[in-house]
Amino acid sequence: MRILIVDDEEAFLNVMEQVLRTQGYDVVKAQDGKQAREALEGEKIDLIMSDVFMPTLDGVRFHSFVREFTDAKDVPFIFISGYDDEHTRGLAAESPNDYFLGKTTPIEEILALVKKATHTSTKGST
Repeated sequence: MRILIVDDEEAFLNVMEQVLRTQGYDVVKAQDGKQAREALEGEKIDLIMSDVFMPTLDGVRFHSFVREFTDAKDVPFIFISGYDDEHTRGLAAESPNDYFLGKTTPIEEILALVKKATHTSTKGST
């Protein structure tokens, strides 16, 4: 199972990579939406976890790109943000493959959502 993590905060990116790898996931990292787009071109991805507010290409625009222009249209997408952004929560609520988490969500809850998102297309949001 390969997960693409996109975040401009290197510390968060590295912690999530370590946590996911200890659970047996392969991890591909990108520090903004532009790098993530490039990663999608060369990798088969099973789940995308993306920060919302990033330079170059933010998470919302990256999500739109994924859903409109890639073979990853149906790949589960978890927005992760340090802000409780109503607009992004609304985007996540519109699709059974999109979710929203705060960056302060406990690791156990993040892992539970990762497992759920990769094993079902039933709508769920934390």
